[in-house]
Amino acid sequence: MNKYNLLCILYCSFGAFFYGYDSGLTTSIIGYPEFITYFNFNATTLGALGSAYYAGNFAGSLVNLWLPDKVGRLKTVQIAAVISIVGAGMQTGAHSLGVLLAGRAIGGIACGIIVSLCPLYASEISPPHVRGRVGGLYNININASYCLTEWMGLGFSYIGGSAGGLKWRLFIGLQLLCAAIMLAGSIWMPESPRWLVVQKRHDEALAVLSKLHGTQVHENEDTEGMPFYRREYEQIEAQIRLEQETPRFGLISILKRPSYRKRLFIILFFFCFQQLTAIIPLQNYQVILYGALGIEGKMPLVLVGIWGTLGVIFACGGAYFFDKLGRRKSFFISMTGVTVGSVMLVGFWSKLEATGNTGKIWGRLALWSMFVYLVGYAWILNSFGYAYAPEILPMEIRSTGLGLGFAMLNGQSTHHASSLVRADKNPSDHHHACPDHAGWVEAITWRYFLIFVFMDVIFVVVFYFFFPETANVPLEEVAALFGDKVAFTLHDAVKMGEHGTGKGAEVKPPDHVEQIA
Repeated sequence: MNKYNLLCILYCSFGAFFYGYDSGLTTSIIGYPEFITYFNFNATTLGALGSAYYAGNFAGSLVNLWLPDKVGRLKTVQIAAVISIVGAGMQTGAHSLGVLLAGRAIGGIACGIIVSLCPLYASEISPPHVRGRVGGLYNININASYCLTEWMGLGFSYIGGSAGGLKWRLFIGLQLLCAAIMLAGSIWMPESPRWLVVQKRHDEALAVLSKLHGTQVHENEDTEGMPFYRREYEQIEAQIRLEQETPRFGLISILKRPSYRKRLFIILFFFCFQQLTAIIPLQNYQVILYGALGIEGKMPLVLVGIWGTLGVIFACGGAYFFDKLGRRKSFFISMTGVTVGSVMLVGFWSKLEATGNTGKIWGRLALWSMFVYLVGYAWILNSFGYAYAPEILPMEIRSTGLGLGFAMLNGQSTHHASSLVRADKNPSDHHHACPDHAGWVEAITWRYFLIFVFMDVIFVVVFYFFFPETANVPLEEVAALFGDKVAFTLHDAVKMGEHGTGKGAEVKPPDHVEQIA
């Protein structure tokens, strides 16, 4: 990978930071009494705060069903950055709850576009052997942004003066910096070469690939033959031509073709069950959960910071091994930690309730269980969706499939964000930073998390039977794993590329992967 390609991938990965900062900041600011008091929050309106953002995410994901294919990947990123600036400005200057919620919804639209588009964009400019690490880098950026916002939440809590809400206005206002960086960086970014081929801008696509991968050496590279970027171009052009022989696009293509329906099912299933591991209640409402387990004072904010730091550390490990271990092994490592942590949380929390909340040791053990869960989740579960979803989709439905997948993800997040807080039967006193803990214990009891344990089991079983290994397989050759034709392999491109003669010969999956019927 050359320097320019690396910088482009880092830019795409910053989209994860952009999203993570916007979504993570509420974890801390709902712990500020001044913020709660200023907007006169109660249990219902606090739920609306989370719901407005995730509803915006949902809408932004749906925008990606058509906009990236219509105007291109790069212009869509630029549009999202402008939308984010508008939403962040409204939130920062808000003097009423209505303006704050509207700003969160608008900012959510921008983040919904970015979070599902940037992994797609990154996959289309990355060489095959690093796509897993690129997905891992995306995950690291999300965890780093959560970590930063969580420690900032603790640091900003010491800023004095509550009249104008300086601490939370400054915290929210820094969203503007993320959007400005995304917008400014786009000046030096190329358009996706695969999108350019679809638009029949072949010379531009070849020039972009030359700039991105001109120094790339692929396995078994013949130095006297065609360079990698040229073979890559020939394969992309032939595969897209093959896919367009029957001109169907987007949802129509998915509905008409069984192999496409199967790929969409895999993506929707993954994002659905990723959320059903309990990440939303554990991540976004940590402060409240810690209080329910008997932890008071500044310590909940400290623990939120530790949570974010550990997330970054273990995400780095998962990213490093993602291409080495492959997608399947990495997933099972993650789910082992998630499932063990969830079972421990259920067991220890039930003991805490059985002792009438007087057995403090059970509360501490339940706390440790949350961090066992975190280690498993951070390892690869975020990286997996960002790497795997775009790589199993063909070009003609990649944007549509990712948009639907992230719409599923964000639709569930909206539900969790609202239903958990609505379940609180004891709205907060406005002098407290969050809803009354007695109500939360009643709403988020160990029986609630038991549901997620059952979902983990289903997740693992379905994954085992239906998810093929895709590590190190070129994007245009993934089709063979689902029984579709491949125009020709990168190896054969040396022979076929001179005249663009790929005619859609059926190709067997590479030796190191198995075709899933």
